[in-house]
Amino acid sequence: MIDEIHMQNGSELLVFGGVKGLISEGNRLQDELQSFRPELILVSIPEESIEALEKFMEEPYEITLSDYELIYGTVLSEYGEVMVPPPIYMEPIKYARHFSVGVHGIDMEEEEYSKTYTENVHAFDLVRHSVRKRLIMRHSFKSETAEGFVEEWNLLINKVRGLSKVDEQRLMSIEKNAAAYIQENKDKKRIAIVLDYEFHKNFVAYMKENFSADQSPEALE
Repeated sequence: MIDEIHMQNGSELLVFGGVKGLISEGNRLQDELQSFRPELILVSIPEESIEALEKFMEEPYEITLSDYELIYGTVLSEYGEVMVPPPIYMEPIKYARHFSVGVHGIDMEEEEYSKTYTENVHAFDLVRHSVRKRLIMRHSFKSETAEGFVEEWNLLINKVRGLSKVDEQRLMSIEKNAAAYIQENKDKKRIAIVLDYEFHKNFVAYMKENFSADQSPEALE
């Protein structure tokens, strides 16, 4: 999904929501970045992951995946070729390197995520999460598109209430951090924001409500 938002200060945002893991999504993002020519890129991963992905580009290493990630990748491969790390995370870093522009992560840092997880995911949630893994392995996904699969996947995962709360907090953190970077970089007139598909709709609604040119100046205060 792609949205463009015109800001009150004259800046333009390109908000790209992509299915993480699909090579085709990385190719589509690459085309969008080349066309849009951002001066700053924000990505829905932790800031500390930017450096890790840069190191991966220099010297690739084996990445260990969780059981859920393996299941996700296996099903996702029915919709196209899959790669780890996700191309929608790698393409912004490649672009930023090539054109010497800033790239930043806007998701929770690991310490904040761990604290949020501990506060919201309790013992019973972990038991349910473990049981749900077996149910998901037997689940027959019926979506015809990769985007539909992601929505179906998240509905299954977020039936565990604690995990749903964690994702809600992550979205709030992504929104807050993106807004802060935009405010700090008022000289940047073209900003690309790359998100996991599941965050795109709510993020765009938040940005339009609070920061678009259609809102009153007081909305930016």
